[in-house]
Amino acid sequence: MSPTLNSILDTHPDLICRYNPSLEFTYANLAMVEFLGASKEEVLGSNLLSWYPADIKNNILSIYDVITPERPSQTLIQASDMKTGASSILWTTIGLFEGDAVREYQSVGRNITAEVELEHKLKSQTQTLDRVQTELRSVLDAVPSRIWYKDDKNNILRLNQAAASSMGMTVAEVEGQNTYDLFGDAAKSYHEADLKVFESGVAIRGLIEAYTPETGESGWVQTDKIPFDDDPEEPRILVVSTDITELKEQEAILKSINKNLDDFASLVSHDLQAPLRKIAITAQLMELELGDQLPKSAGDYFKDISQGVSHMRTLIQSFLKFMRASPDSVALDTVNLTALLREMADEEMTEAFSDAGGTLSLPDNDILVRGDMDLLRQIFANLLGNSIKYRAADRPIEVEITAKKDQQFWAITVSDNGTGIDENSSEQIFDLFGRSKPHKEIEGSGIGLALCRRIITLHGGTIELVSKNTPGSSFRVKLNRARQSDG
Repeated sequence: MSPTLNSILDTHPDLICRYNPSLEFTYANLAMVEFLGASKEEVLGSNLLSWYPADIKNNILSIYDVITPERPSQTLIQASDMKTGASSILWTTIGLFEGDAVREYQSVGRNITAEVELEHKLKSQTQTLDRVQTELRSVLDAVPSRIWYKDDKNNILRLNQAAASSMGMTVAEVEGQNTYDLFGDAAKSYHEADLKVFESGVAIRGLIEAYTPETGESGWVQTDKIPFDDDPEEPRILVVSTDITELKEQEAILKSINKNLDDFASLVSHDLQAPLRKIAITAQLMELELGDQLPKSAGDYFKDISQGVSHMRTLIQSFLKFMRASPDSVALDTVNLTALLREMADEEMTEAFSDAGGTLSLPDNDILVRGDMDLLRQIFANLLGNSIKYRAADRPIEVEITAKKDQQFWAITVSDNGTGIDENSSEQIFDLFGRSKPHKEIEGSGIGLALCRRIITLHGGTIELVSKNTPGSSFRVKLNRARQSDG
C-alpha cells in the first residue's frame, strides 16, 4: 500500500483492516491499532481471533461462513469489550475473491456505541411511556365520569371508555372525530361553551347540559370545562362530565310531588280555615245577640271556642310552612351566624328574656356558614323560643349558644337550663306534630322542631338532641362552613 494512501487511512476515524483467509492481519490503520490497544508491529501478522474474548469468537467466525462470491459483503454489530473500553462496532466485511476462493478479507468498523446507547435509552423511554399511557388509560377508564380532551375545532383528541360508551361507540371509533359529526346540531352548544373557555382562559364548572347523541339515549350531564394554555398555537380543553340523568328525573318527580303537596296544602288550608271562620263568626254573633240571656259560664265557653279556633289557625299556618319548605326555597349564601344571632337578640329576644328573668350568652367569634339567612333566623328563633317556653319555674332561664368547627361543618350548640326533654323522645320531637310527653300540657303546634329539621336538612346539615349532665335541654345543629370563595 502506498505511503500516501496509508497516511490517508491512518487519519480516518473508522477501523480499517485486512487479513488473509487464515485471519492473520496484513494491514491495520491507526484507529484499528488503537482500538486493539496495541502497536502496528504487534497487530500485523497476528491472528484476528487472538484479540477477542473466547465467548465471541464463534460469533465472529460465523460471518465468514456466509461470505460467497454471490454475497461478498456482510455486516455485523459486535459488542466488544476491548482495552479501550466497551464498544459497539458496526463491522462491514468484504471478501476479495480470485475465482471462487477468498484471496483476502477487508473489514471496516464504525463505532456506533453512542447510537446504540441512544437507541437503548429511546427504547427504554418508549417502553416507560407506553406503560404510563397504559396505566393512564386504565385509570381514565376506571373513572365513571365521562372525560374528553379536545381542541378548539371541536375535535376529540382523547376520551375514556365511559365517554365513548355514552355515545354507543368504542374509544377507537371516537378518537380523532369531530363532535359535529357525532352529535349533529346539538354539538353547537357544546362548542360555544368550549370557545368561551378558550377565549377567557377561565374554567367553567358545574355546567348543566342536555346531550343527544346520534346513537344511544339522550340525557343530562354536569360538566367541568378546564383550559390548557401551555401551547397557545394549539389550545386544548379537558371536559369532565358526570351523568345526572337519573338525578334530573328524580328532580322532575320531586318537583311534581312538591307541587302536588303544595296544591294539597293550599286546598286543605282553605277548606279547614273556611269552617273555622264560620265557627268564630257564629260564636261572636251568638255572644252579641244573646248577651245577658247567657249564663255566666257561657263567657268561658266562648273564650274556649275562640282559643281553639286561634290554635287551629296556628296549626294550619305551621303546617303550610312545613309543607312549603323545599330545596327551591333555599338560596345558599355566606351567612355570619354570630351577627345574625346578635341581631335577633337585639331585635326579638332581649325583651322576651328580660320578661322571663333570664340571660342569653352568644359566641364571640364569627361563625360563617352556607345558608339562607331568613330560614336560619327561623331555626334559631324556634330553638330560643322553645327555651323560653319550656323554662323551669324555680330558676331564672339561662341559654348559651356555643360553636366549634367539625370537619366541613360548624357545630352550633344551643343549651338551656329549662325543664328538659325525656331522652326517650329524642327522635319523636322532630316528627310532624310530635311532642315530648312532659310538655303535652304546654301550648304548641308540634311542628316547630320538625320544621327546623326539614330546613336544616335542605341546607345539607343535621340537628339532634344531645344529652347533658345538668338540667335543661341541648340541641346541636351542624351547618356547612362557608367556602373561602364565597367570602
